[in-house]
Amino acid sequence: MTTHRETMLAVMRGNDVDVIPYAPRLDLWWLANKLNGTLPQRFADMKPDDIAKAEGWAFYHMIPDFTNMMRSPEDILHRAIGLYNFKQSVYTVRFPADVKIEVENTADGLQSIQYHTPLGTARTVGGHTEQMKRQGASLGWTCEHAVKTPVDARVMGYIFANLEVFQNYDGAREYENEIGEGGVVAAGGASLAASPMHHIQKELIDPTEFFLWQNDEPNVLAELSESIGVYFDKVLNVIADSPAEVVLWGANYDETLTYPPYFEREILPWLQKVAERLHAAKKIMVTHTDGENQGLMGLIARCGADVAESITPHPMTKVSVRDYYRNWSSHMTLMGLVPECVTLANETSDADFEAFMDELFKSIAPGRRVIIGIADSTPPHASFERLQRIGERVAKEGRLPIAI
Repeated sequence: MTTHRETMLAVMRGNDVDVIPYAPRLDLWWLANKLNGTLPQRFADMKPDDIAKAEGWAFYHMIPDFTNMMRSPEDILHRAIGLYNFKQSVYTVRFPADVKIEVENTADGLQSIQYHTPLGTARTVGGHTEQMKRQGASLGWTCEHAVKTPVDARVMGYIFANLEVFQNYDGAREYENEIGEGGVVAAGGASLAASPMHHIQKELIDPTEFFLWQNDEPNVLAELSESIGVYFDKVLNVIADSPAEVVLWGANYDETLTYPPYFEREILPWLQKVAERLHAAKKIMVTHTDGENQGLMGLIARCGADVAESITPHPMTKVSVRDYYRNWSSHMTLMGLVPECVTLANETSDADFEAFMDELFKSIAPGRRVIIGIADSTPPHASFERLQRIGERVAKEGRLPIAI
C-alpha cells in the first residue's frame, strides 16, 4: 500500500494513482480555535498533522506552517523584510558583519527594528500580537515598511547583496523525517516572493507606494531588484544542490496587483529560470497560486512549475474549476480547488456545498494531476464536519479514472 507521501509525489510528477489525495491546510484554523477555546474537544492536545492523521488525510506542508515553524523568536524576527528561517528551509542566512541590528519592543506589543549599515539606516515596525493570532493570523503584520525613501532602498540593497547563505540540509532533513510518510514537505524558496521585484512589492514597500514608485522611481526599484537578485541566486544555488525533492518558489499572484504586463516582465522570467534550474536537478517546483488568476492564466501556464498550489476557484474568484483543469492539468498538477467559502456553514448552505462538490468531480474528470485541498487555507470558522465530508467524497468519488 502506498503512503500519502508516495501518492502525492506521484501526482506531482504527473504519474497515475488510484485515488486523488486529500491534503487540507489546517494551521490557521487550528491556531485560531486553539487560542479561542473552540477546538473540538477530541483535538485538544493535537496539532494540525495529528488531526490530519486521525482523519486519514495527507499532511499539508507546502506553504510553511507558521504556527509551528519557529525554533526560536529569531526565526521570524526579520519577517518585515521578508526573511524567515523555516524548519523546512534547506538554507540559513547571516547578515554581513558591518550591519548592526537594533530591536526595540513597542508598547502595543510590536517590534521596531533598525538596520544600521555603512549606507545609512532603515527601520521596520511590525509583529504578531495575541489578537492577530486569535483572528487566525499565523504570520505577523508589517505596520511600517523598510523602504520609504531612496536612501532606504539603497540600505536594503546593501543588506540583500551582502547576505551570506549557508546550507542547512541536516535541519531540513530532520524536519522531513519528523513529517515522515504522512505528506510531502516543500523546501522554501528565497522568500515568499517569486522574483526580486515581487519581493519588493510584497515585503519592502507599502503596496500603494510601490505603484507610485514604478512611475516616479523606476531606476531606484531596478537597482534594488538587482541587489536582491544577488541574494535570490545564492539561495537558488543552495536549493538546487540540496537533497530536497520538492521546492516551493513564489506565492500570491493576482491579475490586479501582479497585473499581466508586470507579471510577464518581472515575475515570469524568474519563475522560468528557477524551474529550469530545479528540473535540471530533478526537483519538483511548486508555486502558490491563490489569487485572482483570470488575466494570468496563460502566463502562469508558461512559468514551468510542476504544481499550481492553493488554487482558489469560483465562487471566490472568476475562474471555474473546469477552466483551471482544462487549461493547466496537461502540464501542471492542480492542488487546492475547494474555496474557503464552501467550508463556512453561515455562508454556503448544505445543498450548495454538496452541489459544489458534485460539480468539482465532474469538472476534473478523468482526475489526473489533482490534489484536493482547501484553498488558500481552512478558515477559523470552517465547519469541521464539511472537511470530513470532503474527505469522504474524495475517498469514494476520487477513485481514478473519474468517469466523464
